[in-house]
Amino acid sequence: MGEPRRGVDDAVIDEATKWFALLRSDAATYEDRRAFETWRSADPRHAAAYEHTLSIWEDVGELGDLKELVAAPELARGRPLSRRAFVYGALAAAVGLAVTVPAIIYAQPAWLLPNVHATSTAETAQIALPDGSVADLAPKSKVSVAYSDGERRIYLQSGEAFFDVRKGDARAFIVASGETEVRVTGTKFNVRQGPAGVTVSVAEGEVEVRRRAPRSGADALIAAKERLSAGEQVAAPVSGDGLTNVIEAPPATIGSWRVGRLAYKGAPLREFIADANRYSRIPIVVDENLLELPLVASLRTDQIDATIDGLPDILPLEVDRSRRDRIVLRSAAEGAP
Repeated sequence: MGEPRRGVDDAVIDEATKWFALLRSDAATYEDRRAFETWRSADPRHAAAYEHTLSIWEDVGELGDLKELVAAPELARGRPLSRRAFVYGALAAAVGLAVTVPAIIYAQPAWLLPNVHATSTAETAQIALPDGSVADLAPKSKVSVAYSDGERRIYLQSGEAFFDVRKGDARAFIVASGETEVRVTGTKFNVRQGPAGVTVSVAEGEVEVRRRAPRSGADALIAAKERLSAGEQVAAPVSGDGLTNVIEAPPATIGSWRVGRLAYKGAPLREFIADANRYSRIPIVVDENLLELPLVASLRTDQIDATIDGLPDILPLEVDRSRRDRIVLRSAAEGAP
């Protein structure tokens, strides 16, 4: 019973791989891109397979960033290797097909990879998107950009990003993070992928937040949907398959990390620790029984270390800096001699 299903899935993945290779080659025409949009929208499995292909290729790219491709005569048996052929071959290797690729030195030509952007610890970045929109990335964040003739799609794979979407483009601007999608045409909003789930906050304009049902199959079920205006926020929690109630979020505070400020009004300690670990060179580890403690604090991002040391004054915990490789926060009772 399982083999036919697996065969269907393999066929869809193979189709997605071929589309990926074509769309990143010089051979792709306007008609090709329209045909791809038709194929992708025909079945939710097609979109999922293509997104999976993107994520695989990003992982391959991170193996040394797939730096500049140097001539490898043995790869093409003395013939120039087309861009499409190379992309398809490397993708096939990445998904475990029977393709042998010799050792090559790579760069990251624009035609070769999805447009992937990432930041490291304590680093922020502003990304100019192809349509004139702008994405600000928080530390330790990663997005991939997949624009087409039909839509402007961004995948937030980790961390947090603030989007200033250019108006006047008829294509929907979509930010996807896990099972959550944010759809707009022109607005300013923040998306955070944190330990509790995905949080969307709107600074200007309106957005529609959708939560897809897990494993919804061909029906592409939408488990929950919410329309947000400026000054509103909603979350798609890890537990459950819906959305939280909409709450107020002052527009001036949304994306305040861009100006070096963090604020918590009764947020669980785990949210602060997740943010702190994006700025701290030393990992911060917390006892599980402390993660839900409510925290009220406002600080600059250059005050995180001092804030950590000040936590015992406001929460029942102790800070252990006895190790070089980590900072440990444990219950005060456990830390007592």
